[in-house]
Amino acid sequence: MVRPSEIVAFLLLVTLVGTSLAANILYPVESESREVRTLHGLWNFKISPPSNQLIGFDEKWYTMRFETLGDYWKMPVPSSYNDVSTNSTIRDYVGWSWYQYEFYVPKRWTDDQLNVFLRFGSVHFKSIVWLNGKLCVDHEGGHLPFIGNATDFLKYDEPNLIVVAVNNTLRPDTIPQGYTTYPNNTYKYPKDYTIYSHEFDYFDYSGINRAVHLYTTPKAYVCDITVLTSFGNNLEGIVDYKVDICGNNVPECNITLLDANRNTVVESNTCSGQLIIPNVIPWWPIMSGKKHIAYLYTFQVKTNNEKSDYYRLRIGVRTLQWTSKELLLNNEPIYLRGFGKHEDSIIRGRGYDDALSARDYYLIKWLGANSFRTSHYPYAEETLQQADAEGILVIVESAACNLRIFGPDVMKFHKGVMTENVNRDKNHPSVIMWSLANEPHNNLNSSVSYFRELYKHVRNIDPSRPITFVNSQQIQNAKAIEYMDILTLNRYSSWYSDSGHLELIQYQIYNEFEAFTKKYKKPILFTEYGAGAIAGLHSLPETMWSEDYHVTLLQEHFKTFDSLIANGVPILGEMIWNFADFKTPQEYIRPGLCVKGLFTRERQPKMAAYVVKERFHTFISNTAWQKRSLSCG
Repeated sequence: MVRPSEIVAFLLLVTLVGTSLAANILYPVESESREVRTLHGLWNFKISPPSNQLIGFDEKWYTMRFETLGDYWKMPVPSSYNDVSTNSTIRDYVGWSWYQYEFYVPKRWTDDQLNVFLRFGSVHFKSIVWLNGKLCVDHEGGHLPFIGNATDFLKYDEPNLIVVAVNNTLRPDTIPQGYTTYPNNTYKYPKDYTIYSHEFDYFDYSGINRAVHLYTTPKAYVCDITVLTSFGNNLEGIVDYKVDICGNNVPECNITLLDANRNTVVESNTCSGQLIIPNVIPWWPIMSGKKHIAYLYTFQVKTNNEKSDYYRLRIGVRTLQWTSKELLLNNEPIYLRGFGKHEDSIIRGRGYDDALSARDYYLIKWLGANSFRTSHYPYAEETLQQADAEGILVIVESAACNLRIFGPDVMKFHKGVMTENVNRDKNHPSVIMWSLANEPHNNLNSSVSYFRELYKHVRNIDPSRPITFVNSQQIQNAKAIEYMDILTLNRYSSWYSDSGHLELIQYQIYNEFEAFTKKYKKPILFTEYGAGAIAGLHSLPETMWSEDYHVTLLQEHFKTFDSLIANGVPILGEMIWNFADFKTPQEYIRPGLCVKGLFTRERQPKMAAYVVKERFHTFISNTAWQKRSLSCG
């Protein structure tokens, strides 16, 4: 629960360290003072030979056009490079790849003495960026944005050459973790043969996966905004805010809060303070039964100087509290109905696409879902912006999937990506929880101090949201979960365990949920359950991998959830694995895809989607209570 003293402490922390941690992380938007351009299209693309990974650096590829080198491909940006070509080497490539693109910029940018920033929404995994042969910025960690100041590197009377070196090799000290081993067995493997592996079960798509922007600002500009919302005693809205200004000293800001019709609601002349909104319209998620769903105000900033900078941020006014039994949004209990997802589609891989995102949200609303988890990494900013506007609740998860090494190096990396993640997503009303990891090896004693310290780090950055990690360990082995605000559980009864025995689901799930909540005195969220189903495969009576088995397995879980709710076991929601089929590494237990989706990879419904739609629409609102006449049983 957020208390006023915590808000004051939080804003003080932002004052002390916010600019150094979060400067320029704001999403690029156009305004009276800003211009935004995308550098999207077909970029030149090369890979370094496996036997000579440093050739691009030795030969200074960052200074020359690839046309002069030969042996290059065209690669669309944004997209993952793996599935675009017909080349298996590129599909499975691990190591240094190189991108290159030429572009022009208008001369007025230098005439007007503007800053020009180069922003990448996500590059997986390590990236080094040169502009006209000069180092502009480097970054390590996928799924999160980074920015370089391009002002002094640009040319205004000839083409500009941008080169990006990308390395997708993961290590034991990165998030997520990867491993390179040397078999040293010349009977089975050639001399110096290496094996690269990771433990997560989704395909590790690589490349420039999200938008690349050039954007301008005045020399003094808005570089970060932090808002925390609450309600007063008379139900007025309260917005505590802080605006960071970078560049020249700007003593004042003009703040204007606009309603959905762009009418002024309240104003202020300070860069940090509090706004009081009379007759506030709260931000409510979809299916709340309220008159206004996903209501957004516009927080407008204008710097008070000769060349003013303008920035507009859409915000929702809502609160979150959590107790030993409930998760409360605007003081009303929330029961989550949704799924895990993946940023995954044919050809573009993990590359962001507006059409695909729009289709996914139409399907989410068709199902009657109110939430999803960004398994197993932060999703694109555009995805969260749409969640804000549609009223879909989101659990944002870090890329720490299946951690099994806990030490100071990976802790440092993990803290860094969590800081970047929270600073990026802190203002989204749709974001209701931080997940530090998915299915870590928290049966190890070393995980206890690790997650305790990591929890404290994120709690210091954001006091307003609950924090968890997704647990898959048995109750007798699960460690560190006592330091989390909310319990979670991934279980695959009658799939990975007791395969084919659907009759055990109710007995096993009910007993386990009851045991966890009694031991830890905290509410529990079911973060994964499900079964694989090959679209079009049917079996009567039902057998594994058929759509019929998938349906029956879900229905048995639904009965269990209803029993838990009826008997007062504090369950926070039911999240199916998975929204849609997605690509996996090559292995003999899956046919190239995880087929646990309610929808095919092409976003067409399986039988299970209709059953889930009926289930989710039985709920009266976002609580756990259902319409009795339609109750599943």
